[in-house]
Amino acid sequence: MSRDYYIRRNHSALGRGLVFRERRRRGAPVLLTLVILALIGMVVVFWQINAIQPMVLAAFGIAHTPTPTVMEAARQGDLAFWRGNLSAAIDHYTHAARLVPTNVDIVYELARMHIYRSFDDERNLPDREAAFALASQLVEANPRSGRAFAIQCYALVRLARSEEAAQTCNRAIAMTPEDPNPHAYLALAYYDLARFDVAFEAAQRALQLDPNHLEGNTAYAFLLAASRRSDQALDHFKRAAAYNTRLEFPYFNLAAQALALGLQRGDQALNLLAVNAYDTVLGMNKRSVKAYTSLCRTYFATGERNLARDNCRTAVDLDPSYTPAWRWLGEVHYRLMEYEQAVDAFDACRARDANEPAPVRQTECWSYGGLAYLSLGDCARAMPIFNDVLAWTTSPRATELTNKGVAICNQRMGN
Repeated sequence: MSRDYYIRRNHSALGRGLVFRERRRRGAPVLLTLVILALIGMVVVFWQINAIQPMVLAAFGIAHTPTPTVMEAARQGDLAFWRGNLSAAIDHYTHAARLVPTNVDIVYELARMHIYRSFDDERNLPDREAAFALASQLVEANPRSGRAFAIQCYALVRLARSEEAAQTCNRAIAMTPEDPNPHAYLALAYYDLARFDVAFEAAQRALQLDPNHLEGNTAYAFLLAASRRSDQALDHFKRAAAYNTRLEFPYFNLAAQALALGLQRGDQALNLLAVNAYDTVLGMNKRSVKAYTSLCRTYFATGERNLARDNCRTAVDLDPSYTPAWRWLGEVHYRLMEYEQAVDAFDACRARDANEPAPVRQTECWSYGGLAYLSLGDCARAMPIFNDVLAWTTSPRATELTNKGVAICNQRMGN
């Protein structure tokens, strides 16, 4: 029983006899009985307050909303994470972090959930900034915590600020050398910087400390793939996906590696592994437009273009704002020489992407969009698209395709 609600009889007025110092009158036994019953009732009410309060509130038509404790909110956040529900995990950890905003373990997990959710969908990219803000506040409040610097490092990696990330991870390692997290995050930072020798060392150290580490296996897999040890890379991507089979993003890494290897070797079993990985994601999230678009790309690459078109069409039907799906739907139509449908898809893509920063635009919606109009014999519509993309693109492939289109149109128009 909680100390707050426990009445110690030897310290109460009843225990000291103060209630009965007045001269006794007729009917005192009845009064004594009522007092005792009232005190017992008070004890029961305080003892069972959590059970009684909802019933009392319900009697007056008031809903009772309990406020979870820090530990309960954190426990619910952890359960949601292992169920693969990152949004629910973020909600629970956010509540816990409001109660203890400088607690390293809780804010660490909240920032990590934001980073993980940012991988699942391009529209979740603001989660990267949220994670960095949380991690930076944590470092400021806990300047001697290696874990605080570790999660700040991971947020910096996700923001592609790899030089800063490497410095921050090395600082974390100096404080907590036996923690596998900063070693794994450092490996990812060095991978982005193409410093593969030290990246290998960091990834191997992370896996020595924890063979099942999610980021450790992911970083090591990327490095193995870069060094053309593709089968070993695939194995470590599988290990990363096995860390929590309810997380979506490790399956995308696994599928991409399986498809690359399958296309290289002409191995249908590996192509099927990629398809199965995306189907696994859809089994957990039937509205994953990223998974449908990835299936579209996979079927497109393996020559099953009708299946590719169907999956891209499903993606744009589910979310018409998702420009990667429009881009791939347009390209599938273009390859099938369905040029009218192709220009419709590319037009929809450009209309949605035009206000985005140039580095994140789907450049194919311009280069192939112009070529689709060219294939319909409409250079008057194609040329403004070509001129637009040439003004901002840094993609060699887009520039090459666009210059070819410009040359053809100039020839046709006698320029």
